[in-house]
Amino acid sequence: MNKKFVVIAFTIILVLATLALLVIFTIEPAKPLAETRGSITIQATSIPSPTNRSEPTAIASSTPMATATATLPLPTATPRPTPTPTPTPKPLFKSFFTFEPDDKVQQLSPGVIQVQRTAKGPMKINIVLFDLTAKEFQMRVVSNEDWLSGVARTSTLAKANKALVAVNGDEFSSIGLPQGMMVSDGQLFMAPKHRATFGWTKDRQPFIGFFTQDWTWPSEVISANGAKRSLQLLNTTCENDWMCLYNEFYGNLPLRYNEYRVLLDANYKVIDIKDEAALKILPGQMVLVGKGLSRTWLKENIKLGDNLRLNLVTNPDYRKFDQVVSGGPIVLDKGKFVQDCLCNLRDCSQTVIPIEYQGPLCEEFTTEWKYAHYLTVRMPRIGIGYNKDKTILIVTATDGYQPGYSIGMTSHEVANLLLEFGAYSGMELDGGGSATMWVGDKLVSRPSDGGGSVERYVANALTFYWNEPRTPPGKGALP
Repeated sequence: MNKKFVVIAFTIILVLATLALLVIFTIEPAKPLAETRGSITIQATSIPSPTNRSEPTAIASSTPMATATATLPLPTATPRPTPTPTPTPKPLFKSFFTFEPDDKVQQLSPGVIQVQRTAKGPMKINIVLFDLTAKEFQMRVVSNEDWLSGVARTSTLAKANKALVAVNGDEFSSIGLPQGMMVSDGQLFMAPKHRATFGWTKDRQPFIGFFTQDWTWPSEVISANGAKRSLQLLNTTCENDWMCLYNEFYGNLPLRYNEYRVLLDANYKVIDIKDEAALKILPGQMVLVGKGLSRTWLKENIKLGDNLRLNLVTNPDYRKFDQVVSGGPIVLDKGKFVQDCLCNLRDCSQTVIPIEYQGPLCEEFTTEWKYAHYLTVRMPRIGIGYNKDKTILIVTATDGYQPGYSIGMTSHEVANLLLEFGAYSGMELDGGGSATMWVGDKLVSRPSDGGGSVERYVANALTFYWNEPRTPPGKGALP
């Protein structure tokens, strides 16, 4: 009996021990690793009991649960540069203008527009518009080989100076010298007369007006002893009793009878004196020439080594200008057409002139010349003008003297054409057979000499530039 009891008891103990061992060694399945951006966390946990078994009470373990945490640095983001605000775009230059339906309009450069027009008459007209506010724009007054060496065609001057646009400049004498004022690149070539003159200042402002209120400038020579003598002209024929000045742009002074010559250096110091002798004028040098009474004055008041003073006076001061070219007449003043009077300065005695064509001070052309060019006379004409704000330059060329092709314009019509494109001030340059316009790489006008087949030689030209790559031919047509 006792043996049977012992066996039963031992069996019960064995079963209980087995159950206890099963509970102790039961392990739950591992949970997935937990991830976070920038760090990884690994944690050991117990595995849950199977769902078909009753959950036993967990027995505490003396071994702590293992916890491991690894931290990875976040990548550093590269900061973006602060964006530059987009500037307000400049309005397209062509948007400032209204064109006729049949106009042929070509944009030569961002700030240069060419317009070709056939008007009733017929009249063949070329117009070029320039943006004066653009730093790429520039202009020059040019002459043959950049000195007073004689005449050349406008096309020759344009090609030699690589101009985008060119028109002929001033009227000129029989020996090829400009008749009015000329400044090129700040250098004075010719003294002014009371004739309409276009200028481009050193601070890039256009000008139309007069540089003197008489037939020439009010300049003078002052000797070392204080004696004074009026100085009439620069780089042109010196008449009897006149005092004239010549500089390096004239070149060589040939031998002339009754001329007393005083050679000056750049500081007006007398470095040579010649009586009726040829002289070569080097860069920086000048020569005073006296004839008649002025010859006597030089001989009595000037000696070798003297330091002289030359008061070269224009109003406005020519020293403020880079480029100057004369022509005439003024046709537009403060947005209105003006008719130059038919007198020569203050002299209205040459012919019988209606009172409405007389004035207190007229441009310095003869009355005969004015009758041949003013009022209802149609002819080839070059016009130049600018708007009130001085931001737009308008240059026009109208062919003439060619019936059936182009009959030319009157001065009043030139003024109206300039007004159409916004001009506030305007004038003419030399016209007639000299009137020529060059655009790109060719003549766009048809000069009247030889029935439209011959381009006239001229004393100087006004050339225009846009200093950046040009619009390729055929790529800039405007709607």
